[in-house]
Amino acid sequence: MRIPALLTLSVLAASAGTAFAQGTIDLPPRRAGQWEIRMQAAQQPQGAPEMVVKTCIDQATDRRMMQSGMSMLQQNCEKREMRRDGSNYVIEAVCQMGPMRMTSNTTISGDFQASYSVRSSATIQMPNQPNPQTTNTVQEARWVSASCTDGMVPGDILLPTGQKMNINSMPSMTPGQQPAPSR
Repeated sequence: MRIPALLTLSVLAASAGTAFAQGTIDLPPRRAGQWEIRMQAAQQPQGAPEMVVKTCIDQATDRRMMQSGMSMLQQNCEKREMRRDGSNYVIEAVCQMGPMRMTSNTTISGDFQASYSVRSSATIQMPNQPNPQTTNTVQEARWVSASCTDGMVPGDILLPTGQKMNINSMPSMTPGQQPAPSR
């Protein structure tokens, strides 16, 4: 799993409101419609552009994204703790994803109706790698409109490359279903 996949995991985990595995804290659901999510990793070369992702959601899709993100955490993480810290949500996790071991601390804040932010710090250890890699990422999300543009439908994620995928077509989102071809 590479860093963009970790960002995707963070997006999934910060998406909607269902109880977290080790507690009864709910993340608020995001407002339905189109969201713009700007992601920046502290390790990017100076002057590198932000990664900007657009996503279109409705209530059902947002709930499925959250359930899928939490399921990924339950399956891959020996430690998954979530707590409230004032108006923020803090997630601490220790996960094994294939050969990669990741220890992360994520803080989520915002109202989930107009905006939210996700700040993550992770230490990643790969086999045969003498020193772990530390990453710090920031996601700033803002609600754009109730209607989705660019032909997007609920579940669509439009990547900076122009590639569009629909999370409802991913096997982890719909049991037994194969991924749909890229559009």
